[in-house]
Amino acid sequence: MTSILVYVVDEKGKFDTNMTKILPSLYEESRDRITFPIKIQRFLLVQETIPDSGNAVAAIVVSSVALICLVLLAGLLFIMRKRQTRFNYGERCRPVSLDAYSLDSVSAYNSVRRKGVARSSKRSYGNPTFEDSSAIPSHPLNFAGLSSFCNDINAINEEFAGIPQVSAKIDELPAGAEVKNRYANVIPLPETRVLLQKINNDPLTEYINASYVRGPKNATKYYIACQAPMESTVTDFWRMIWEQQSKVIIMLTDLVENGVEKCTEYIPPSEITDCRRLYGDFQVTLKKRETKEKYAISTLHLNNLEKNTFREVYHIWYLWPVNGVQSDGAGLIAVLLEARALQRGGPGPIVVHCSPGTGRTGTLIALDLGIRQYEITRTVDVPRVVYTIRRDRAGAVKTKEQYAFIYKALNLYATKLAGGVLEST
Repeated sequence: MTSILVYVVDEKGKFDTNMTKILPSLYEESRDRITFPIKIQRFLLVQETIPDSGNAVAAIVVSSVALICLVLLAGLLFIMRKRQTRFNYGERCRPVSLDAYSLDSVSAYNSVRRKGVARSSKRSYGNPTFEDSSAIPSHPLNFAGLSSFCNDINAINEEFAGIPQVSAKIDELPAGAEVKNRYANVIPLPETRVLLQKINNDPLTEYINASYVRGPKNATKYYIACQAPMESTVTDFWRMIWEQQSKVIIMLTDLVENGVEKCTEYIPPSEITDCRRLYGDFQVTLKKRETKEKYAISTLHLNNLEKNTFREVYHIWYLWPVNGVQSDGAGLIAVLLEARALQRGGPGPIVVHCSPGTGRTGTLIALDLGIRQYEITRTVDVPRVVYTIRRDRAGAVKTKEQYAFIYKALNLYATKLAGGVLEST
């Protein structure tokens, strides 16, 4: 169908609006034939199209979806470009050493509290590709802040989830060392692994599942965190105690828990009837045992039979609950104060172990570092303390319950210190 558009012009050839409007009515009202002179100036044939409503709707929907996709794609490209700029390791990151961040000199005004999901370190201690210092978790608290925050379990759990994990690789161990590990997935980082003196040039004789951990003011080799001795590694354990000149051992596990062996017996059970044990070139003699409410202190003589000399070693055995954590931190605080007094003058690291040497061990070391930090600065930075320990002993502080316990025990210590019940030593 073709439409013809007609319009009327006056004598001068100009468009006449009124005549154009009344033209149709002239045909209807007149009974006679009317003849008009017609002059065709120009014409345009317009093809009428009847739109398909269904196709129109479909076209609109497709166009809308395409537009939304384009907007989302543009947003995604923008975010990826922004992240690429932020984490361009080749241009922006630099090697980070925690030695520059003393645990005992933290400024509350320069801290950065990390929030969000947990991230894992791509490498262990001293990783040059790890993020810059601003990403190190930090949340320093004074007495008032500690008292308030220790009761906010959700915030504590969120903070714990944001502390990066550090892990070692099994291929970084000496060949054959896996038989000396109590747990296949708990291995020391090569940078902080304790090395025993090599025997007969055998590299396997220098391996023990133990790690040096930094102490107050980043003092190197202040602690040794290690797995519980196995029957095949008890001699290595006492060799480490001798070679490292350690004076205090803190044990945080029972020999058997829930029917599973957690630690081989490595000290004599009685100072009267069965007071001696022989492990290779070392004889261990129990001289005295003092039993307290939640722990026992044993005085041992460690005899090096090859050198015909002995040293005095103190063994503190704390009965950690089989499941979960303690109801309060008083017992563990007492253990730390005992260890501090016994360690005075000792040249070697304090040795701490549970069964794997990570969860309970890391919790005790974190509590000790937090207490020492608080005594000096009256502030404590728990996430930074825990992360520092993990950089030395992978897997330290395993559960959110252990992490919350650190806060609870620190608050108890700070409260007693403020009330004059305790004295900084």
